[in-house]
Amino acid sequence: MTVISIEPELCTNCEICVEICPMSIILPSKEGETPYSPEDAAEYCAKCGHCEVFCPEGAISTLFDSTYYQLQDDEFPTIPPSELGKYMVMRRSIRSYKDESVDKDTIEKILDISRYAPSGMNKQPVHWTIVHDPEDVKKIAGLSIDWMREVVASEEDHPLKPLMPGLISAYEMGVDPICRGAPHLVIAHTPAESPTGYTDSIIALSWFELAAQVFEVGTCWAGFLAIAAASYKPLIDELELPQGNAIQYCMMFGHPEHKVKGIPGREPPRVTWK
Repeated sequence: MTVISIEPELCTNCEICVEICPMSIILPSKEGETPYSPEDAAEYCAKCGHCEVFCPEGAISTLFDSTYYQLQDDEFPTIPPSELGKYMVMRRSIRSYKDESVDKDTIEKILDISRYAPSGMNKQPVHWTIVHDPEDVKKIAGLSIDWMREVVASEEDHPLKPLMPGLISAYEMGVDPICRGAPHLVIAHTPAESPTGYTDSIIALSWFELAAQVFEVGTCWAGFLAIAAASYKPLIDELELPQGNAIQYCMMFGHPEHKVKGIPGREPPRVTWK
Protein backbone atom coordinates (compact mmCIF):
# COMPACT_ATOMS: atom_id res chain seq x y z
CA MET A 1 0.00 0.00 0.00
CA THR A 2 1.05 3.62 -0.53
CA VAL A 3 1.26 5.97 2.45
CA ILE A 4 0.91 9.35 0.74
CA SER A 5 -1.09 10.87 -2.07
CA ILE A 6 0.28 13.75 -4.16
CA GLU A 7 -2.02 15.90 -6.27
CA PRO A 8 -0.30 16.41 -9.66
CA GLU A 9 -2.28 19.59 -10.28
CA LEU A 10 -0.88 21.20 -7.14
CA CYS A 11 2.62 19.73 -7.03
CA THR A 12 5.37 22.05 -8.39
CA ASN A 13 8.13 19.43 -8.09
CA CYS A 14 9.99 21.53 -5.52
CA GLU A 15 10.99 18.19 -3.92
CA ILE A 16 10.93 19.58 -0.39
CA CYS A 17 9.12 16.39 0.60
CA VAL A 18 12.03 14.35 -0.77
CA GLU A 19 14.49 16.43 1.24
CA ILE A 20 12.68 16.43 4.59
CA CYS A 21 11.39 12.83 4.75
CA PRO A 22 13.32 11.41 7.74
CA MET A 23 13.08 7.87 6.38
CA SER A 24 14.06 8.84 2.81
CA ILE A 25 11.14 6.92 1.35
CA ILE A 26 9.91 9.73 -0.94
CA LEU A 27 11.79 9.61 -4.21
CA PRO A 28 12.36 12.36 -6.80
CA SER A 29 10.00 12.67 -9.72
CA LYS A 30 10.58 10.74 -12.92
CA GLU A 31 10.43 12.56 -16.25
CA GLY A 32 8.41 15.50 -15.00
CA GLU A 33 5.98 13.49 -12.86
CA THR A 34 5.44 14.13 -9.15
CA PRO A 35 7.68 12.69 -6.43
CA TYR A 36 6.45 9.34 -5.19
CA SER A 37 6.84 6.73 -2.44
CA PRO A 38 7.17 3.11 -3.59
CA GLU A 39 4.60 0.71 -2.22
CA ASP A 40 7.26 -1.49 -0.64
CA ALA A 41 8.51 1.53 1.36
CA ALA A 42 5.27 1.84 3.30
CA GLU A 43 6.47 -0.38 6.15
CA TYR A 44 9.32 2.06 6.81
CA CYS A 45 7.11 5.15 7.06
CA ALA A 46 7.33 6.81 10.49
CA LYS A 47 3.92 8.46 10.00
CA CYS A 48 5.38 11.77 11.10
CA GLY A 49 3.45 13.84 8.55
CA HIS A 50 6.48 15.99 7.67
CA CYS A 51 5.80 15.64 3.95
CA GLU A 52 2.25 16.88 4.43
CA VAL A 53 2.95 19.88 6.62
CA PHE A 54 6.10 21.08 4.85
CA CYS A 55 4.56 21.00 1.37
CA PRO A 56 4.18 24.70 0.41
CA GLU A 57 1.35 23.93 -2.02
CA GLY A 58 -0.67 21.60 0.21
CA ALA A 59 -0.35 18.92 -2.46
CA ILE A 60 0.30 15.98 -0.13
CA SER A 61 -2.22 13.96 1.87
CA THR A 62 -1.30 11.10 4.16
CA LEU A 63 -3.18 7.84 3.77
CA PHE A 64 -2.47 6.32 7.18
CA ASP A 65 -4.86 6.61 10.12
CA SER A 66 -4.28 9.62 12.36
CA THR A 67 -6.24 12.19 14.32
CA TYR A 68 -5.45 15.85 13.75
CA TYR A 69 -5.16 18.62 16.32
CA GLN A 70 -8.11 20.98 15.93
CA LEU A 71 -6.75 24.44 15.15
CA GLN A 72 -8.93 27.35 16.18
CA ASP A 73 -8.06 29.19 12.95
CA ASP A 74 -5.84 28.77 9.93
CA GLU A 75 -3.06 30.99 11.25
CA PHE A 76 -0.07 29.73 13.21
CA PRO A 77 0.73 31.90 16.26
CA THR A 78 3.85 34.00 16.41
CA ILE A 79 5.10 34.14 19.99
CA PRO A 80 7.84 36.65 20.87
CA PRO A 81 10.87 34.86 22.37
CA SER A 82 10.58 36.89 25.57
CA GLU A 83 6.96 35.79 26.06
CA LEU A 84 7.71 32.13 25.39
CA GLY A 85 10.73 32.27 27.67
CA LYS A 86 8.72 33.85 30.47
CA TYR A 87 5.95 31.26 30.11
CA MET A 88 8.43 28.40 30.34
CA VAL A 89 10.54 29.67 33.24
CA MET A 90 7.45 30.49 35.33
CA ARG A 91 6.67 26.77 35.50
CA ARG A 92 6.87 25.67 39.11
CA SER A 93 6.51 22.32 40.86
CA ILE A 94 3.19 22.64 42.67
CA ARG A 95 2.90 20.91 46.04
CA SER A 96 -0.19 22.65 47.44
CA TYR A 97 -3.53 22.11 45.72
CA LYS A 98 -7.07 23.37 46.01
CA ASP A 99 -9.66 20.91 47.18
CA GLU A 100 -11.34 20.76 43.78
CA SER A 101 -11.10 18.55 40.73
CA VAL A 102 -9.86 19.36 37.26
CA ASP A 103 -12.68 18.49 34.87
CA LYS A 104 -12.08 15.70 32.38
CA ASP A 105 -12.59 17.97 29.38
CA THR A 106 -9.65 20.13 30.48
CA ILE A 107 -7.45 17.07 31.01
CA GLU A 108 -8.33 15.79 27.55
CA LYS A 109 -7.32 19.14 26.04
CA ILE A 110 -3.94 18.94 27.79
CA LEU A 111 -3.46 15.37 26.55
CA ASP A 112 -4.45 16.39 23.03
CA ILE A 113 -1.47 18.76 23.04
CA SER A 114 0.84 16.31 24.80
CA ARG A 115 0.35 13.59 22.17
CA TYR A 116 2.36 15.75 19.76
CA ALA A 117 5.50 15.39 21.90
CA PRO A 118 8.38 13.95 19.86
CA SER A 119 9.18 10.26 20.21
CA GLY A 120 11.89 7.99 18.85
CA MET A 121 11.16 7.13 15.19
CA ASN A 122 7.74 8.74 15.82
CA LYS A 123 6.57 5.43 17.29
CA GLN A 124 4.37 7.32 19.78
CA PRO A 125 4.60 4.54 22.39
CA VAL A 126 3.26 6.56 25.33
CA HIS A 127 -0.03 5.47 26.88
CA TRP A 128 -1.73 7.48 29.61
CA THR A 129 -3.50 6.46 32.80
CA ILE A 130 -5.31 9.28 34.59
CA VAL A 131 -6.19 8.64 38.22
CA HIS A 132 -9.04 11.11 38.53
CA ASP A 133 -10.66 10.09 41.82
CA PRO A 134 -8.85 11.79 44.75
CA GLU A 135 -9.63 8.79 46.96
CA ASP A 136 -7.77 6.54 44.54
CA VAL A 137 -4.83 8.95 44.66
CA LYS A 138 -4.79 8.64 48.45
CA LYS A 139 -4.84 4.86 48.19
CA ILE A 140 -1.90 4.93 45.78
CA ALA A 141 0.05 7.19 48.14
CA GLY A 142 -0.63 4.74 50.98
CA LEU A 143 0.62 1.81 48.89
CA SER A 144 3.81 3.74 48.16
CA ILE A 145 4.32 4.16 51.90
CA ASP A 146 3.69 0.42 52.39
CA TRP A 147 6.50 -0.24 49.92
CA MET A 148 8.79 2.02 51.94
CA ARG A 149 7.89 0.18 55.14
CA GLU A 150 8.91 -3.11 53.51
CA VAL A 151 12.20 -1.65 52.28
CA VAL A 152 13.00 -0.23 55.74
CA ALA A 153 12.22 -3.58 57.40
CA SER A 154 14.35 -5.51 54.91
CA GLU A 155 18.07 -5.91 54.39
CA GLU A 156 17.76 -4.21 51.01
CA ASP A 157 20.39 -1.56 50.37
CA HIS A 158 18.19 1.02 48.64
CA PRO A 159 19.62 4.51 47.88
CA LEU A 160 16.46 6.18 49.26
CA LYS A 161 16.39 4.10 52.43
CA PRO A 162 17.82 6.84 54.68
CA LEU A 163 14.92 9.12 53.68
CA MET A 164 12.16 6.60 54.13
CA PRO A 165 11.67 6.67 57.94
CA GLY A 166 11.03 10.42 57.82
CA LEU A 167 8.58 10.06 54.93
CA ILE A 168 6.75 7.25 56.70
CA SER A 169 6.57 9.30 59.89
CA ALA A 170 5.18 12.32 58.03
CA TYR A 171 2.52 10.14 56.39
CA GLU A 172 1.52 8.66 59.75
CA MET A 173 1.07 12.21 61.08
CA GLY A 174 -1.36 13.03 58.27
CA VAL A 175 0.99 14.61 55.74
CA ASP A 176 1.15 13.11 52.24
CA PRO A 177 4.81 13.21 51.10
CA ILE A 178 4.08 11.08 48.02
CA CYS A 179 1.30 12.91 46.14
CA ARG A 180 1.19 16.10 48.24
CA GLY A 181 -2.57 16.02 48.50
CA ALA A 182 -2.98 16.41 44.74
CA PRO A 183 -6.42 15.35 43.49
CA HIS A 184 -5.14 13.63 40.35
CA LEU A 185 -2.28 11.64 38.87
CA VAL A 186 -1.12 11.19 35.31
CA ILE A 187 0.91 8.06 34.64
CA ALA A 188 2.88 7.56 31.43
CA HIS A 189 3.47 3.95 30.45
CA THR A 190 4.64 2.17 27.33
CA PRO A 191 4.99 -1.36 26.01
CA ALA A 192 7.76 -2.88 28.11
CA GLU A 193 9.84 -3.74 25.04
CA SER A 194 9.86 -0.16 23.71
CA PRO A 195 13.55 0.83 23.44
CA THR A 196 12.76 4.54 23.83
CA GLY A 197 9.78 4.21 26.18
CA TYR A 198 11.32 5.93 29.19
CA THR A 199 12.74 8.89 27.28
CA ASP A 200 9.57 9.32 25.22
CA SER A 201 7.49 9.31 28.40
CA ILE A 202 9.62 11.96 30.08
CA ILE A 203 9.35 14.18 27.01
CA ALA A 204 5.57 13.66 26.83
CA LEU A 205 5.14 14.46 30.54
CA SER A 206 7.24 17.61 30.06
CA TRP A 207 4.79 18.68 27.36
CA PHE A 208 1.93 17.83 29.72
CA GLU A 209 3.26 20.07 32.49
CA LEU A 210 3.94 22.99 30.16
CA ALA A 211 0.53 22.73 28.50
CA ALA A 212 -1.18 22.40 31.88
CA GLN A 213 -0.13 25.91 32.92
CA VAL A 214 -2.32 27.63 30.34
CA PHE A 215 -5.34 25.78 31.78
CA GLU A 216 -4.40 26.97 35.31
CA VAL A 217 -3.41 23.45 36.28
CA GLY A 218 -0.27 22.84 38.34
CA THR A 219 1.92 19.75 38.25
CA CYS A 220 4.73 18.06 40.14
CA TRP A 221 6.83 15.06 39.23
CA ALA A 222 5.93 12.14 41.50
CA GLY A 223 9.35 10.57 41.89
CA PHE A 224 8.72 8.46 44.98
CA LEU A 225 5.59 7.01 43.41
CA ALA A 226 7.37 6.22 40.14
CA ILE A 227 10.13 4.36 41.98
CA ALA A 228 7.69 2.41 44.12
CA ALA A 229 5.51 1.52 41.14
CA ALA A 230 8.47 0.07 39.27
CA SER A 231 8.66 -2.96 41.58
CA TYR A 232 5.95 -3.08 44.26
CA LYS A 233 3.34 -5.54 43.04
CA PRO A 234 0.37 -4.32 45.12
CA LEU A 235 0.90 -0.86 43.65
CA ILE A 236 1.37 -2.21 40.13
CA ASP A 237 -1.85 -4.19 40.48
CA GLU A 238 -3.70 -1.11 41.72
CA LEU A 239 -2.67 0.90 38.64
CA GLU A 240 -4.10 -1.77 36.29
CA LEU A 241 -1.87 -0.99 33.34
CA PRO A 242 -2.57 -2.80 30.07
CA GLN A 243 -0.89 -6.18 29.88
CA GLY A 244 2.67 -5.89 28.62
CA ASN A 245 3.02 -2.21 29.53
CA ALA A 246 5.53 -0.85 32.00
CA ILE A 247 5.19 2.31 34.06
CA GLN A 248 7.74 4.93 33.04
CA TYR A 249 6.96 7.96 35.22
CA CYS A 250 4.20 9.75 37.12
CA MET A 251 3.07 13.29 37.76
CA MET A 252 0.60 14.72 40.26
CA PHE A 253 -1.62 17.59 39.20
CA GLY A 254 -4.51 19.83 40.21
CA HIS A 255 -5.50 23.46 40.62
CA PRO A 256 -2.73 25.30 42.54
CA GLU A 257 -3.52 26.66 45.97
CA HIS A 258 -1.22 29.64 45.39
CA LYS A 259 -0.34 31.73 42.34
CA VAL A 260 3.20 32.19 41.07
CA LYS A 261 4.27 35.82 41.55
CA GLY A 262 7.79 35.77 40.15
CA ILE A 263 10.69 33.82 38.71
CA PRO A 264 13.43 32.47 41.01
CA GLY A 265 17.15 32.46 40.31
CA ARG A 266 18.98 29.51 38.81
CA GLU A 267 22.60 28.59 38.11
CA PRO A 268 23.83 30.01 34.80
CA PRO A 269 24.15 27.58 31.88
CA ARG A 270 27.25 25.38 32.06
CA VAL A 271 28.34 25.26 28.44
CA THR A 272 31.40 24.01 26.66
CA TRP A 273 31.83 25.52 23.19
CA LYS A 274 33.90 23.51 20.73
